[in-house]
Amino acid sequence: MKPFLLPWLLLMACSTTAQWSSDPAAPLAVCIAPNDQTSLRALPDGSGGWYAFWIDKRTNIEIGEIYGQHLDEDGNALWTANGKLLISVPDTSIKELAPAVLDNGHVLINYIHGPSVFKVSLHAMAFDAAGDPVWAQPTVLDEAGTTMLGFDQVTAINTGGGAYVGWYDNFFGGSNLLNVSRINNDGSLPWGSGGHDIELAYYGPFELHDDDEDGVMVQWRTGNGTGAALMAMRVNGLGADLWSDNVQVSANNDGLNYGFHTVGTGLGAQITAWRDVPGNIVMTRLDTSGALNYPSTPMPVCTYTSYHDLPKLAMSDGTLFAAWADNRPPAANGDVYLQKFNADGAPQWTVDGLAAVHISTNYTTPGLVASDEGAVIVMTDGNVDGYVAMRVLPDGTPAWPGLGTFCTFDFRPFYDERIEMPDGDGGVVSFWRSWSGDLHAARVMRTGVAAGSASINEVDRLVTIAAYPNPAQDRISFNLPAGARPLSVELINALGISTTEIAQASSISVEKLAAGAYTVHIRTSDGCFTARFIKR
Repeated sequence: MKPFLLPWLLLMACSTTAQWSSDPAAPLAVCIAPNDQTSLRALPDGSGGWYAFWIDKRTNIEIGEIYGQHLDEDGNALWTANGKLLISVPDTSIKELAPAVLDNGHVLINYIHGPSVFKVSLHAMAFDAAGDPVWAQPTVLDEAGTTMLGFDQVTAINTGGGAYVGWYDNFFGGSNLLNVSRINNDGSLPWGSGGHDIELAYYGPFELHDDDEDGVMVQWRTGNGTGAALMAMRVNGLGADLWSDNVQVSANNDGLNYGFHTVGTGLGAQITAWRDVPGNIVMTRLDTSGALNYPSTPMPVCTYTSYHDLPKLAMSDGTLFAAWADNRPPAANGDVYLQKFNADGAPQWTVDGLAAVHISTNYTTPGLVASDEGAVIVMTDGNVDGYVAMRVLPDGTPAWPGLGTFCTFDFRPFYDERIEMPDGDGGVVSFWRSWSGDLHAARVMRTGVAAGSASINEVDRLVTIAAYPNPAQDRISFNLPAGARPLSVELINALGISTTEIAQASSISVEKLAAGAYTVHIRTSDGCFTARFIKR
């Protein structure tokens, strides 16, 4: 538990305003209030800024209240320092929250509260950009009763004229039932209290995704153990199922090895990746008709003989990218690997991906967001370098000469309790809960530096270096800058056919290559280089 610092906090509230920090050793403090701040949620405000919301026990360690902060594009706090109190229920703790920004500019907060089982409620309230409520009373989405113990896993996404809200009903005897409801901008419930239940959706984590036709794609895991299936149902704007049966997204596979991640394509279809039971990273694409329409279902993402987990997906300029944790050599516990795919799910770079971030880690937690010009930004946190990022260009080369840094090790996120979002200008914004329990945020610009720092140019992607001996017969070495550590080497012959291999030294064997001229692209920890040589 954090110490009680009320006098200092009051002084801070009167004398300072937040702003993006250019110093990774002092990231922006969203909330450093005493006691617990948990369940952090963050999302763009639709006007270039960001909202953050969380459950806060600064007033009473037994009672959770909802606080929030609104930041503008420059990281200036628009509400009270350490957050504005938004929702408090007398003598009752708030257990979960799920925000969504509505298309009228207001922000909707859905929340579960109740003093005990059978007395739990799911409510919603909308707020304006100043953090003031816009409805006279909260909307009651559902309430527990005689056989219903309560609710959990509330989540929400926006849609035209309102939002979709999903949650599990918890019934006496331990069973659950997944529900989804629609709430309008004025707080009305067109489907009525309790919403629409998804038949046979009883168990694990679930997600809501926009179907781009005013409906919602609901996806859930069928259990909490390894081998559980992944299922889906599409619901239209009137609250009716659009498919005759639930669709098994994980068809033709041994099932999930726990986590999964889904991204919308912007054309109604959605793509989901997961670690399967054998330990491979695989993915599939589900369209709005309920069909799984990759040529192979599922498609392999990575089957390398190493441990890989926690896949993340992102669409950048209509192209799909996947990132995941991978401990193949020379990883120091785990690197983040990246792959790019065409419209049919075929990999566009070397099979099993390229190393995007290589740092020393205790527990690798990949992050991935879209950048501009078809690039993506990959994130993870380490036990030396802190919480870092790398922008990767569409050809698989790093855009920056070194890693961008959100914060140093002392302020690193608590495992994966962080939310990463494109900043709208090719960079990335992150909100996170640190190991100390404080809430922080930082912005790394598309140039790889923290917001407010002097800008730098992107690295020259293909700096020319010498290769020797040239011509070569058995082995070729590269005159890399001092300290540059190779990650991969791409060999391109005179016909434009390329092969890529993982490199651990500044030389490679060329003994088995056919005679002829070759161009080499070398990815290193410091940038990308090119060389040319002749194989005898």
